[in-house]
Amino acid sequence: MKFSQVLIASATAATALAVPAGHGHEDRHRRDSIAYVTKFVDQNGNSVTKGSGPSVVTVQASATGLQANNKNPQTTLAPSGSSAASSSSASASGSSSASSSASSSASGASSGSQAPSSTSSSSSPSGSGSSSGGGDFQDGTISCSNFGISDIDGVVSLDWVNKGGWASVMDLNGNTADSCQEGYYCSYACKPGMSKTQWPSNQPGDGKSVGGLLCKGGKLYKTNTDASGLCESDQGGSSAVNQKDQSIAMCRTDYPGSENMVVPTVIEAGSSQPLSVVKEDSYYQWMGKKTSAQYYVNNAGVSQEDGCVWSNEGSGKGNWAPLVVGSGYTDGVSYLSIIPNPNNKETPNFNVKIVGDNVDGECKYENGQFSGSGSDGCTAAVRSGSAQLVFY
Repeated sequence: MKFSQVLIASATAATALAVPAGHGHEDRHRRDSIAYVTKFVDQNGNSVTKGSGPSVVTVQASATGLQANNKNPQTTLAPSGSSAASSSSASASGSSSASSSASSSASGASSGSQAPSSTSSSSSPSGSGSSSGGGDFQDGTISCSNFGISDIDGVVSLDWVNKGGWASVMDLNGNTADSCQEGYYCSYACKPGMSKTQWPSNQPGDGKSVGGLLCKGGKLYKTNTDASGLCESDQGGSSAVNQKDQSIAMCRTDYPGSENMVVPTVIEAGSSQPLSVVKEDSYYQWMGKKTSAQYYVNNAGVSQEDGCVWSNEGSGKGNWAPLVVGSGYTDGVSYLSIIPNPNNKETPNFNVKIVGDNVDGECKYENGQFSGSGSDGCTAAVRSGSAQLVFY
């Protein structure tokens, strides 16, 4: 099994931030709450109890910027009032626990909360930002029997996943299939720096998520008609940079959908690729809570075919990859996180750091150690300009 997107913990911490010379102290201290979304699901996206299979963390990190004098900080999935972010760390629990805690490296103080129960879910498919290709897809014109949407609006085919190019095929009852078929939602991947726009507003009530196009009468139909295209551009300015001498496969989870790590961003040696920083304010919401993007990061030299799949224990690939990266944008701030995979204690064959023009909070993983006082991850806030996730 693996972890999925459910709020399980938060932490608040005060940190002193740099202030230009000559300015007062009234805005120096902020409190940020870092919330991590996690639950146990199996390979098909079904909720399961702990201990019933291999567990992996697909944690999503977001931050709630709070004024220092806020007496009642709320534990939410994403920032609700972005002030200044501190360097924070995420603690993803190991395979023996269904909950974890997040701690801020600024103060070390943390507060945990139980995961919300899965009762009912209604998610508004409101993401309708700019897309590549501008609405070339037309309802009821493409057969479900073949992957006829490749290259439309930035869609890419996942041939190695063995689902006919699709990322996943699911229905609202949790049934899965290996090909797009009648009554099922056929989820797809978008190129780096873009996110899919299609998911039904009517979501399963048990906490699973479903996304993609609906197969009806043998043809494909949109599930979110508010979106003009099948993929939308994410918040710009963030990229992954590879300074190693081998390629690195970052594998984004199919979400909403199966949550398997099959959506590739491959950074060749000496090159860079856009990082998907989803616009949380208009993207998919899980039970009314904002969600972000997350990637499993394989060791340098692992191909997308070997790394962007559900893999085997001890392989160090796919759901056993050593690190997880989270990314999201809300209230004018991009949040980037580096988080360990609790099921892989091996140090990856790279170091990684977050750098940029206007970044709050040091966040790097170097020689098996995270920056700051925490040992279980870190988060940085990008307030303006560009930011890079640098592998070295």
